[in-house]
Amino acid sequence: MRPLRRAAAIAFCAHLVAGLSMAFVLRHGLETTPDLQDRLAFLTNHRVLWTFGWLSWTIAALAILYFYVAFAATHHLKSHFAVFLTVSALGPDLAAQAIEIGVLPNAVPELFLTLHRIAVLLSGFVANGLYSGTALILVWAARRAYPPWVSIIGLVVGVSGITLSAAALLDSVAGMFWTNVVLVPSILLWLGAVWIIDPES
Repeated sequence: MRPLRRAAAIAFCAHLVAGLSMAFVLRHGLETTPDLQDRLAFLTNHRVLWTFGWLSWTIAALAILYFYVAFAATHHLKSHFAVFLTVSALGPDLAAQAIEIGVLPNAVPELFLTLHRIAVLLSGFVANGLYSGTALILVWAARRAYPPWVSIIGLVVGVSGITLSAAALLDSVAGMFWTNVVLVPSILLWLGAVWIIDPES
């Protein structure tokens, strides 16, 4: 298997697990559960699930960096700046996940919402915006290597990711929910397409 297709397969699997963890586990401790006491009870009673849910997103972050590096190398793109955007995104993203895993389950209710808001800004706004910027740059630069529909899906990933960043900055729960509804399937479709389609064939 060529390096890009291998990287796409790994990133696809990582994002599938992370997306499922968001849909079935993490949502119980996030803004999608409006009652604060229910959120706190979930973190207290299901800390292992909460931890593994966020660790799946840590793996997904590392996998998307691997994919972007392989994508740029395969298509001989000189957009090192694009990959550096994702490298710089890892710091705030991992810091946010550390807060979610190591701090929030023990936080007093008075601090819980503030700490979670910091994590959302680090991951949802800063890191996600940088990941999405990388996607837009790389998809556009390699648009002639794939059928148009693949590049369109890749552009949807970038645009919906930036929209999610805006929703996170504005603290819009509905905006974050619906942009995720678009973003996660789009990422999976794009990664799946790159995995299946050989640009050198």
